[in-house]
Amino acid sequence: MIKFFHVVAIGGLIASATYAYTIKYETLYHGEQLAKLKQRSQKEREAIAVLKAEWQHLNRPDRLQMLSERHLALQPLAATQLVRFSDIPARAPKIDDIGRKLEALGIGDDTPTASITRSGSATTGGQPARAAPSPALSPAPPRPPQRPQ
Repeated sequence: MIKFFHVVAIGGLIASATYAYTIKYETLYHGEQLAKLKQRSQKEREAIAVLKAEWQHLNRPDRLQMLSERHLALQPLAATQLVRFSDIPARAPKIDDIGRKLEALGIGDDTPTASITRSGSATTGGQPARAAPSPALSPAPPRPPQRPQ
């Protein structure tokens, strides 16, 4: 009986040692992965800093002024180029291409067709559509209150 307990104890010792080494090596592996990620993120930060420095160098005002003078034919703003808001012409009316084609075919205004205006109401031939009151849609008289039973 004692030999059986010795075998079980030795087996438990081997299992716990194996488990401890497994945990140790997994911890080392994850620590190495973390160090690699930190190193990679540091390299990315340095690359971003270099790109920001290059962007600031390329966007210097004196460099942009020189490039605009070389490649653009810009002139100073003249007082005659300024207008008042009231001098701006009104927006042209929207042209309905389909309506124009229908009018060209002779289908346009002679037949009263229902359409929907911007406000959402129906119109017939330019006039607001007036539907006859339907008895099914008219409001029903109010019901008397019911007593609880």
